[in-house]
Amino acid sequence: MRYGVFITGTDTGVGKTLVTGALALHLKKHGLAVGVMKPIETGVLSARAAQSDAARLRSIIESEETLGAICPYSLELPVAPLAAAQAEGQTINPDTIKKVYRLLAGRYDCMVVEGIGGVHVPVTHSSDVTDLIKQLRLSVVVVGRSGLGGINHALLTIEALRRKRISIVALVLNRTHSVRSRLSRIQERTTLEILRKQAGVPVLGPLPYEPGLPDRFRPAVLHMARSATLKNLVKLLLKSARRSQ
Repeated sequence: MRYGVFITGTDTGVGKTLVTGALALHLKKHGLAVGVMKPIETGVLSARAAQSDAARLRSIIESEETLGAICPYSLELPVAPLAAAQAEGQTINPDTIKKVYRLLAGRYDCMVVEGIGGVHVPVTHSSDVTDLIKQLRLSVVVVGRSGLGGINHALLTIEALRRKRISIVALVLNRTHSVRSRLSRIQERTTLEILRKQAGVPVLGPLPYEPGLPDRFRPAVLHMARSATLKNLVKLLLKSARRSQ
């Protein structure tokens, strides 16, 4: 059964790379041939390419693919992809991404693709991340914050995806900060309660807070891959895969 999923976020810095890595690793440990892709990445200095998100994903599943295949567009300026490409005199071509994706997808049981930023981040002058998802014909896992501010961002993201008729596997909520105070626990509990009633998609989490990133990426991914949330996400993903066959 060949299947692909796109990991998007409600914002930047919500844990997309962690969830992508953990999901890919979990699937691989259960006997599937898994490929990863980060079609566009910004803020990548050539001297530190080994520390990029694409390189981390490649390393975590011990992929033999080149970084150029995993990430066709690696750009230096840490801004939106449209602006980063313009700064380097480049144009991002979604058709190129689609061709590379299809080439990789033919080699694996499952492809796990990480997006960049949120769903309305511009990729070209006339397209954004939702258009890229549509072109790749993938279902989506949305990663959002479990704390204050998580409700609005999650509901807006889900609404944007539905408007484009993109299938949503689940909303995965991640702890981007430590939840120690009474107030932060209340904020998280109420965020989860409201989203479970209003999101209209399965809401999973919260994933455990992982301090010390990105230096602790590998142990954080290993920890997350063993979590009940990831196990439940894989069940939903495989169920969605069977429906799409």
